[in-house]
Amino acid sequence: MTDKEDAAWENYAEQSHQLEQLLIQRQKWLGDASHELRGPLNAAAMSLNVVTRRDDLPDGVHATLRNAERHLLHMSDLVRDMFDTAKLENDAFELAVTPDVPVHEIVEEITAEFAANPDVLSLRSVPDRTITATLDRDRIRQVVRNVVSNAAKYRQAGKQATIAVLLHRIDDAYFEIVVDDTPNGLGMTKSDLEALESGQPFWRAEAAKTVASGTGLGIQLSRKLVERSGGQLRYDSEFGSGTVATIRLPYNLQPDTDAIP
Repeated sequence: MTDKEDAAWENYAEQSHQLEQLLIQRQKWLGDASHELRGPLNAAAMSLNVVTRRDDLPDGVHATLRNAERHLLHMSDLVRDMFDTAKLENDAFELAVTPDVPVHEIVEEITAEFAANPDVLSLRSVPDRTITATLDRDRIRQVVRNVVSNAAKYRQAGKQATIAVLLHRIDDAYFEIVVDDTPNGLGMTKSDLEALESGQPFWRAEAAKTVASGTGLGIQLSRKLVERSGGQLRYDSEFGSGTVATIRLPYNLQPDTDAIP
């Protein structure tokens, strides 16, 4: 190798090292910024939660405080989704995998949370309590919460949401969490489903824009988190009837699996 080639190689190596350091710094900044923004929001929501447990609050005040608590938690979730999306796009995202997670606990935590939502008429869960899996518990909880939140939010005009959350085995390799918001769900058209499959990060169904505010981040982030977990998130929907969202996951984490049966 000539001196000129040696110099070019050293320059390339130095630039690669600098780029790697920049990516590391960016990852740290994303994590720190998310923590700094979500911390105060979660703290305020927890304080409101403590106050709303008092028995001497007038009904109107109690309802107002609970509504404020939900808005704070929604803002916290939005911040988390924004930073998680940035991390995934920059390949700076890591799963914190835990073995033998009782998946029914995730389902029951989320259904208990949304059962008190005034927009939800009925919410039932039918979990297989024998299913355990190796996965990132917090991230799968995040996915299930995003999907159930959409089911509660996007419903037909004048109707409350009716949601069923099912957890069952598929075979020896996979299990499914199914969120069904029919028959009162808003649903999506065929063109909506095609646009959803395109993976646009801020995409929202046209009808959904007239029902509730949102960014569209949660639905695509959920898909990416499931795929990182070796699974697949599928939507079957009929406009004016509702949507069935199916989260298929392996019992043992297989990150970045492309083909799921």
